[in-house]
Amino acid sequence: MLLKLQLACAFIMLVVYTFSQSAGCSPLPTALPVNSTCVTTGFTNNDNGTTQTVNASCAGGFGTAYEDVWYSVTGTGNTMTITLSGSGESSVLAAFTGCGTGQLACATINAGASGSINFPTTNGTTYYIQIQRRSGGANTNQSGNICAVSAPAVGLANDNPCSATPLTVNASCSFSTYTNAGATATSGVPAPGCANYLGGDVWFTVTVPASGNIAVDMNTGVVTDGGMAIYSGTCGSLSLVACDDDGSTNGLMPFLQLSGQTPGATLWVRVWEYGNDNNGTFSICAYVPFVAPAPANDNCTGAIPATVNPNNLCGSVTPGTINGATTSAQGNNCGGTPNDDVWFSFVATNTTHYVDLLNVAGSTTDLYHSVYAASCAVIGNGTAAGNAIVCSDPNSSIVTGLTIGQTYYVRVYSWSSATGATTTFNLCIGTPPPPPANDNCTGAIPVTVSSSGCNSVTGSIASATASSQANGCGGTANDDVWYSFVATSAGAIVNLNNVAGSTTDLYHSVYAGTCGAPGAALVCSDPNTSTLTGLTIGNTYFVRIFSYGSTAGQTSTFDLCIQSTGPCGTPNNQDYCVAPAQLTQGPGTFSSNTSGTYTQDQPGNLTSVFCGSIENNSWYQFTATSTTHNFPITSVTGCTFGIQAQVYNVTEDVNGCCLSFASVSNCYNPANLTLGTVSATGLTIGNTYVLMIDGNGGAICDFTISGWSATGILPVELVDFMGIAFDDKNVLSWSTVSERDNDHFNVLKSADGIHFEKIGELQGAGNSTQQLNYRFEDTAVEGVITYYQLEQVDINNTKVKSDIITLTRSIDEHGILSVWPNPTKEQLTVEINSLGMQGNVVVIDIKGSKMYETSIHEPGYQTLTFNISDLSSGLYYILYTDQNGVTETRKITKN
Repeated sequence: MLLKLQLACAFIMLVVYTFSQSAGCSPLPTALPVNSTCVTTGFTNNDNGTTQTVNASCAGGFGTAYEDVWYSVTGTGNTMTITLSGSGESSVLAAFTGCGTGQLACATINAGASGSINFPTTNGTTYYIQIQRRSGGANTNQSGNICAVSAPAVGLANDNPCSATPLTVNASCSFSTYTNAGATATSGVPAPGCANYLGGDVWFTVTVPASGNIAVDMNTGVVTDGGMAIYSGTCGSLSLVACDDDGSTNGLMPFLQLSGQTPGATLWVRVWEYGNDNNGTFSICAYVPFVAPAPANDNCTGAIPATVNPNNLCGSVTPGTINGATTSAQGNNCGGTPNDDVWFSFVATNTTHYVDLLNVAGSTTDLYHSVYAASCAVIGNGTAAGNAIVCSDPNSSIVTGLTIGQTYYVRVYSWSSATGATTTFNLCIGTPPPPPANDNCTGAIPVTVSSSGCNSVTGSIASATASSQANGCGGTANDDVWYSFVATSAGAIVNLNNVAGSTTDLYHSVYAGTCGAPGAALVCSDPNTSTLTGLTIGNTYFVRIFSYGSTAGQTSTFDLCIQSTGPCGTPNNQDYCVAPAQLTQGPGTFSSNTSGTYTQDQPGNLTSVFCGSIENNSWYQFTATSTTHNFPITSVTGCTFGIQAQVYNVTEDVNGCCLSFASVSNCYNPANLTLGTVSATGLTIGNTYVLMIDGNGGAICDFTISGWSATGILPVELVDFMGIAFDDKNVLSWSTVSERDNDHFNVLKSADGIHFEKIGELQGAGNSTQQLNYRFEDTAVEGVITYYQLEQVDINNTKVKSDIITLTRSIDEHGILSVWPNPTKEQLTVEINSLGMQGNVVVIDIKGSKMYETSIHEPGYQTLTFNISDLSSGLYYILYTDQNGVTETRKITKN
């Protein structure tokens, strides 16, 4: 019994001791050896279902809190450095005077990284070290290494600038290792202003070599993210020269290079760890860098004359570099730091020029440039005359208001304050094109009014200038162009389509007067579509187009279309209720879309009887052949929210304008791509009804409806598909009166009218509102009768096939008309025109041996087929003979 009690007590003590090591601070944290160098001890922090004892102050927001493990160290009277390394999980490392109380130091350490904490100690006093796991999730064990160092930190005599460690300036970088472990903050020195300085700095000095150029670089150690600043003056009175965070090629370490320094002068180098939370070892070097000689245009007085191009194509450029450039005497009222600026000049040949920095390459590509109208002596002197007329961080700028013949100066430099940039570039001074022919009202370009579709003219405001006519509308008409049209009806619609370029915010106005006295505008429109009413047929009207903003140098292009409106006040096309596409019930399908070409056509009471909002609806008309008609929607693609549709009985006025709508179907409005059916019921046989289809929420969708065919549908309205047979080829032609999202046409061919193959492809126009004509020649005609079909393919790969046309060539010869394909692998077709009742066609090899034979029993045109797949590859002959003595031979190749 006594033995069992002793064993039980021992087991309990063992459990308490084990638990204390892995999950709690007391009563028995593991003692950690303290050495003069880092001698690591392996640790484990096994998951045991417990939580941390305490969250140290730096733990907030750093991972998820899991279990912790505790160690103790005994103070030596010196600064103690605790270093954790080799952990596969993120950790918080903290030191306390008590068991989770009296925090002295705290650091967060990412998985795989090393990190340290430092704190002063009293000799003989016990301190408590916590390792808390902050990643890995539940059921994760942690292991790694830890060490405690208590010795006077090597090199910490340089904790202050007056005890700075001298660095040897070598011909090239030769790193030496130092530490900032235990370093304190230096007071009374200008703040460095970069790399999150929070103390813990150490100091070095360098002596400027005879060249006046010095470089200081750093490499990682325990410190992996450092900061560095260089000061001039004396150790008791320092002035900041430069500061850097991540300029080195060695990770997140700093690098500074200075030029133009006083040879023999002393510079002070301040080094710290970013945020002062991972102090320890690092490497540093000082060396004499190679510095390119200052370029010839380092100063404004040496500005290089730049070539002025007669256009904006940059055919001639002026090369430049900031490598070796120094600070100029001229002040800077623009952005960036011009401590490596170079200068160019140009003589204006136009009131506006483009400035472009091209092919920028080198140590930095972030360049800045400014343009001045003053002389070198005046630039940057603090007066308005010396200020830049252009300040540009982008590498392109537009300079306006120039005086032709005057000299202007261009200053180019890197944005950063760092020195030693080696960037090269090409400077282009471009000239905008001359004003367009219709820059003024008297040069207005005539536009033909479209009666159907939209016959557009292409225009641009590039290089346009302000006209003399006053602008009584909105926007700033400083780049207006002019068009005119003769009214063909009392109403018209003005459309600006395909707007692109430097701005898409265009404005237009329309006038009924003359260029000398245009009068008040009939319409002022910021939207790109406007409607005109009350026009006088035969009168001329003027359209003025310009960018809304006041910024000069806009390059926008557009298509202008003017459509006449009918008695309903709308153009006569499928976009409007007055001119629906025509549907016929029967086998097959028709496809269309809810293209953005379609506008909001909402006549009469349509809005109140439709179950959704209308954004881009189009119209389809059918004549009822039954009291019920269904419209199965079998495909909706290319969008997210789908289409919506409904069938109406429409009341029209004497001009055919839609007045009111009564629904005769369900409202198809799924708000997604769900397929379904629009069912119209209670119809009167012989009456006409309209199906309206709209993109749900303005969605642009492709859709297919089965059981119906259609004519007059946008976007591709195909007309005049025809062909002509010649002796040596068949020529196909077709036209479209409108296209929308039309990618291309496939030309299909068949010998039997059933099995078609693609023989050609013609690129579509994409988007067009005018008649376009297409032509295709088939020079490989292989039979007397050939069938053709067009397959239209839009940008979403939706395909629609045309009707089939048949071409028959006249037969003026006898014997073998054609043999195809040749060469062939399997099937061989022979077309003959026989005069006699009897004859034969024979396939023979080059030795004259008969391979196949077919007899002829009637005169006229005949097509014969041979399967020669079992013949060896090589040369063969087709031999034709008939009773009238006609003999003919053709050579073929078997692959």
